[in-house]
Amino acid sequence: MKLWVTPNGDRWLCDECQPEFAEQISSEKWRVAFDELDQMLRCSNCKHCDVEIPD
Repeated sequence: MKLWVTPNGDRWLCDECQPEFAEQISSEKWRVAFDELDQMLRCSNCKHCDVEIPD
């Protein structure tokens, strides 16, 4: 999960959703603040986490 700094505020994006925003990331010059692997974080687009939680 990456925290992206955007003109409209920061947003978390998972690796699966990132390609959907590739054009916007490029055109608006988003930058990655940091990359974090934490099961509590949720993608702002799909609302899923990057880390699978074992049962």
